[in-house]
Amino acid sequence: MAKTATSAKRQAETSVKSAGDEIAAGADDIAKRAATAGRRVRGETENVEESLSRSAEDLAATVSDKLKAVGVDTDKMVDVAKEQATELQRLIVAEIQERPLRALGVAAAVGLFVGFLSAR
Repeated sequence: MAKTATSAKRQAETSVKSAGDEIAAGADDIAKRAATAGRRVRGETENVEESLSRSAEDLAATVSDKLKAVGVDTDKMVDVAKEQATELQRLIVAEIQERPLRALGVAAAVGLFVGFLSAR
């Protein structure tokens, strides 16, 4: 009877070791597949980013050409936009200096909002 218990114990130990080895091999396989998928996604993301960048540049050039053809001075529009952006920047800096805690709260809220959006 002692031999049967010892034999059963060895058989159980062998089964547990075998199962552990299979789990480790499966985990390695999954890790390799995940890494491969990650590389593939990164490559596709880069391709999409390049395509979108080219498309945006082409669209901007087309819109600029059409506006110039209609008689709109796009260079003047750029200058006005820069002036407005500079003024907006001054207003924001002044607001932050006057109410730093409010600015910190707004920044935290925006960060949470962006975090929630990116988590989806």
